[in-house]
Amino acid sequence: MVNIKITSLLKLYTLILLSKKPMHGYEIIKELEKCAIQKISASHVYPFLALLKKNNLIILNNLGNREKKQYALTSEGRKFVNEMLNKFSIMVDAGVRRKVKKCAHCDCQIYEGGYKEKINGKMFNFCCMHCAKSLKKLTKNSVISTV
Repeated sequence: MVNIKITSLLKLYTLILLSKKPMHGYEIIKELEKCAIQKISASHVYPFLALLKKNNLIILNNLGNREKKQYALTSEGRKFVNEMLNKFSIMVDAGVRRKVKKCAHCDCQIYEGGYKEKINGKMFNFCCMHCAKSLKKLTKNSVISTV
């Protein structure tokens, strides 16, 4: 198995770009600049591409009169990218999951926004004011359990 550490988001995004289509180094740099909103140096990209090539994760195709180098993932490279994306998605999922709340009435998941209301002295999260009204009606004469 390949032992390459993906230690920055720039490296991860480089892999994502290459998984979409073969690209020239300059194209990769320009796409990274759009994403990072900062100037990206060739020293950020080319050593990483050399490491990927050394580990047979990418191949170089020479194109055109000036023989521009185009980098493309090998089948082993695609497996590596998928593995990295799976690992990264687990981390992102864990981070996002901490921010997700559940509606006290319908139990749907709320990431942003939502509606908060105090009922019987306790603050609850709702997806909308309609769920808050429905829960109020249901619990008007009973105690709300806070599971």
